[in-house]
Amino acid sequence: MEDLFGFVHRRSGTHTVRFQPAGIALRVAAGTLLLDAAREAGLPVAQSCGGFAVCSWCRMQVLEGWENLSPIERPEERLIARQQFAPNERASCQAAVFGDVVVTTTYW
Repeated sequence: MEDLFGFVHRRSGTHTVRFQPAGIALRVAAGTLLLDAAREAGLPVAQSCGGFAVCSWCRMQVLEGWENLSPIERPEERLIARQQFAPNERASCQAAVFGDVVVTTTYW
C-alpha cells in the first residue's frame, strides 16, 4: 500500500538496521524507532526532549534506505528547519523503520 508521498507501508515483519561505523546490525520489528533500535543495539544516543522532536540531539544520518523510514511529519519538519539538519538527517525519535536502513551519527 502506498500513500500520497510514495511511502510504501510495511506494517509487519522485521527489518535490518545497520549502524556505521560501529558495524552492528540489528533486526527490528516494523515500526521501531531508530532511537529505540540504536539503544537496543547498545549504542549511545543523546536525547533530552523525551521524543517530542524538540532537542535534535538524537539526529542520525541516513546512509541507505531513506525510503524505508516513516514520512517526516510536522513536528520533525519544524525541528529539521529550526536546527538546520543536513538533507540526509532524521530525528531518530521520530523515524520509524519499515525496511532495511543504514545509519550513522557523529559520535559512534
